Amino acid sequence: MEYRKLVWVFVVAFLFGGYQSEGCWEIEKAALFQLKPFFPLVNGEGISWGKGNCCRWNRVECSTSTGRATQLFLEDSYDKDNKDIYQGWYLNISLFLPFEELKSLNLGGNYIAGFIDNQDLNVLSHLKILNISYDGMNDSVPSQDNKRELKLMSLEELNLWGNVFNSYMLSSLGLPALKNLEKLHLEYGNENGWQNLTNLKELTLTDLSSTSNIIRDIGTLTSLEDLVIDGCDVGANLNLYGFCELRKQQTLAIINSDWNVSLPECFSELTSLKYLDISKNHFSGNISVFKNLTLFEYLDISFNNFFGDISMLKNLTLLEYLDLSSNKFSGYISFFMSLTSLRELRLSKNKIEIPNNNMIYNAETEMHSLDTPTFQLRSITLSCCGDGGSFPQSLNHQHDLEHVDLSNINFKGYQFPNCSLSGHFQLPPTSHRGLLYLDVSNNSLDGNIPNEIGAKLPSLKLLNMSNNFFGGGIAISIGGMIFLQLLDLSNNKSSSGIPRHLPMGLVLFDVSNNQLFGDIPSSMENLTLMLTLDLSNNTLFGGTPRWMGKMSNLEELVMGNNHFEGPIPVEFCKLKYFLKILDLSANNISGSLPSCFSSLSLTHVYLSRNKLKGPITSFFNSSALVTLDLSNNHLIGNIPNWIGSLSMLSYLLLNNNYFEGGISVQLCELHWLRLIDVSSNNLSGTIPPCLMITISNDSSRAKYNNSEYLDFIGYTSVDVPVKFTMKSISYFYKATVLTYLSGIDLSCNKLTGEIPHLFQHFQDIIVLNFSHNNLIGPIPPALADLSQIESLDLSHNHLSGNIPSQLLGTGQFVTFEESSYVGNPFLCGEPVPKNCSTNGSSSSVPKNATDEGFIDMKVFYASFVGSYIVMPLCISIVLYINPYWRQAWFYHVEAATMSCYYFVLDNVLPKRFR
Repeated sequence: MEYRKLVWVFVVAFLFGGYQSEGCWEIEKAALFQLKPFFPLVNGEGISWGKGNCCRWNRVECSTSTGRATQLFLEDSYDKDNKDIYQGWYLNISLFLPFEELKSLNLGGNYIAGFIDNQDLNVLSHLKILNISYDGMNDSVPSQDNKRELKLMSLEELNLWGNVFNSYMLSSLGLPALKNLEKLHLEYGNENGWQNLTNLKELTLTDLSSTSNIIRDIGTLTSLEDLVIDGCDVGANLNLYGFCELRKQQTLAIINSDWNVSLPECFSELTSLKYLDISKNHFSGNISVFKNLTLFEYLDISFNNFFGDISMLKNLTLLEYLDLSSNKFSGYISFFMSLTSLRELRLSKNKIEIPNNNMIYNAETEMHSLDTPTFQLRSITLSCCGDGGSFPQSLNHQHDLEHVDLSNINFKGYQFPNCSLSGHFQLPPTSHRGLLYLDVSNNSLDGNIPNEIGAKLPSLKLLNMSNNFFGGGIAISIGGMIFLQLLDLSNNKSSSGIPRHLPMGLVLFDVSNNQLFGDIPSSMENLTLMLTLDLSNNTLFGGTPRWMGKMSNLEELVMGNNHFEGPIPVEFCKLKYFLKILDLSANNISGSLPSCFSSLSLTHVYLSRNKLKGPITSFFNSSALVTLDLSNNHLIGNIPNWIGSLSMLSYLLLNNNYFEGGISVQLCELHWLRLIDVSSNNLSGTIPPCLMITISNDSSRAKYNNSEYLDFIGYTSVDVPVKFTMKSISYFYKATVLTYLSGIDLSCNKLTGEIPHLFQHFQDIIVLNFSHNNLIGPIPPALADLSQIESLDLSHNHLSGNIPSQLLGTGQFVTFEESSYVGNPFLCGEPVPKNCSTNGSSSSVPKNATDEGFIDMKVFYASFVGSYIVMPLCISIVLYINPYWRQAWFYHVEAATMSCYYFVLDNVLPKRFR
């Protein structure tokens, strides 16, 4: 009976509360209307602020019992177009006076510079949560009459991220008096007043310029449980002993701060710690400081200078995540056998030894195998761990593993040879259906890829075996891997053909840099989810398949350096919506460029070293294009003016074709242009002076996109090399180097006129080649401003005058020898052997030489007349002296005359005149 009465009481209370919630308080409704002009974006979707029950409006929550507003979510609702977002604006705090039960107020992201209040009102006195993160709080201060201290005595949580506070702003919030404050999030702040926050449990500090005083006094916050310090600078004499007083602390994160200090021994007394992340610093010391912190569940001390034997961690049995990578640890991985809760283990770049047998020993020398039921490791990263060795067969017996990373560190193309695994790749004796990710790339593994890999690892989503020495065929049994999405077998020695049966869900397929031969199997037509297909650097042949136009999601198609032939299929025009990278370079592709091939998504096009012909009619609408390489083909016509509309173009290579006409001034509209090569064509006209202003080597302007494009680890966009000539030698540059290279090559054309004198944004140019043209005039002294230049070639032109003295003692110009200037007959001064006369070059070079070209016409006419006088005189003298030659001469003259007479009589004159 009592139970029924209690149920009725709850029902009546619920109904009464529901009834009350329908009665929106008119005074609060009116206050919301007053706030609306300041936050015009609060309407959003759904019910707008305007009519009906205000408790049902967007961003408003009310009490179910009283119907009064308890929470206002006004974040990111400020109209940036109507106010000054840089200086911020002040909000009158009295507008919140009617909200007597308001407990949570979120004003983040509205550029509020502070609060003003013309009345001594106890506004927001019941507020428990205040979020004014990413507003405009800065050094601007309202008038003296408007300064008031907010009385937020009940405040428990305060979020001030993304604001630059001065002392006034912090005092206006009454920070030292917030005795009930439990959570504080601060970015850029004042260091005073922290000592009084004795009830603070959670503190987050981000990007503070100096936190030394805070760290010194941190021990006064005895209630602190969670502390996060991200990207904060400290002084040279940093003292961390204050942390040892935080005996209630459960979470400590000091990341990205570059603290160069040792952890004190008293850290071992923080026995309440469960989560510790001090990664990406310069902490040092022995790992023994952690051995008694047995409540650890998460430990990340990666990228530091810690040392010691990892056996010190064997008692941390509650650990689920452990990252020791990039330190100086030693010992055996078998010591982690006692960590039965471990799910993810990262040990890369240490000196930890991995046994190569199926059984390993733990610290008690009792034998355990990695397939023990109590050891449930899910993820292990052993990249560059230890001194190399063969593939650890012990990992093959761990059935719970989902993620295995045994790759060698590959930093900007350099691998660490002492870390490479060697020997044969061993599959587990039984099927591992739990393994999802396997990465053994950048090692020295050899032998054949096991044929049964698909049967043993059927659930793999990522398989990366690139950069090894695997041989044999890759027609492996991967068809059974129905979940496989990324397959990377590049940079091996595999032969045979492309597998005929590939998983339907493949997103990335990379078999580049192998020894594959044959054609592309038609079965790949069904791989409609493919984003990246890389078949480059093999010996594949045949025509480019038309069915590739059906791979509608394709973003990266890389087939360079093979033996593909025939035209580019017009079906490729269907890829224009998503395709970003197209590489068909170094093949036997012929025909013309499809005129329909123009894509808004294309960023890099590589079609060099083929047999393409005709004019450039494609890519005119590819506004995102960064690289256009059409070099070494048979293209003709003018360089189209619409190239100047490709606003993102940085690398333009049209060399070794048959282009003619002038260099269009439209190219000067390419403000991101860093490299242009139009050498070995039939271009004429002058060099546009504006072109010299456009080229730049400012690395901040580089637009070569090499960013990650998938959520899987370690995969970035393909890196196709570009060929460019420097110091008379052609090199191949990939994106990582190409971003630091800038140059202009106009050599081997028919350009005329003088070298432009403007180099305003050209100071950091590295390569400049104007050789083998018809350029005239002096060498501009402004060339001396090119302080970063490494390759200069002005040879084989008609340049004249002195080589400017400014070039002889400036930077790299000292190293440029005669070969940079040879082939200019009227050029004098070091380093060419011709000395300039005391009167300058004018005595050596006629005044009109620059106007009339290389030949002096007066000398030419005099020699021509003299030759015609001397030759008849010489013939007469010879005939007078020698009678036999004279008789023969007259005989031949008479015979020739008679022959001509009869020829005209028989063939030219009409019969009536004979």
